[in-house]
Amino acid sequence: MKYKVNVIEVGSNVNDMLQTGLLILFNKKAPEDLKPYCLITEDNTKTGEIEQGDTLIMGNYNYTITAVGEQANTNLYSLGHVSLCFDSAQEPNLPGHIHLSPEFKNNLTDIKKIVIE
Repeated sequence: MKYKVNVIEVGSNVNDMLQTGLLILFNKKAPEDLKPYCLITEDNTKTGEIEQGDTLIMGNYNYTITAVGEQANTNLYSLGHVSLCFDSAQEPNLPGHIHLSPEFKNNLTDIKKIVIE
């Protein structure tokens, strides 16, 4: 396991963000003006570098990581912040993005933890 974190809050605008295929993670120290757009998580610890081909497990669904931005690991482990893009891209659009396949399928109320293996 490379990453495991508990989700403690679902921002009020997260569903709107998901309409664009984007899910933003931030730890509980997220700026107040960003919290409505994020899944807020507990602090995490670094246990391994996240790479293309890894599996992200959220709720009852598994997603394959198709691309990892050059700053995604650093941001995830230092700020608990990363943008999850459910678009199957093979190259990252931005340095802090992690791209996944398939499209997002979860019910947000079912997400209690996120694991990457």
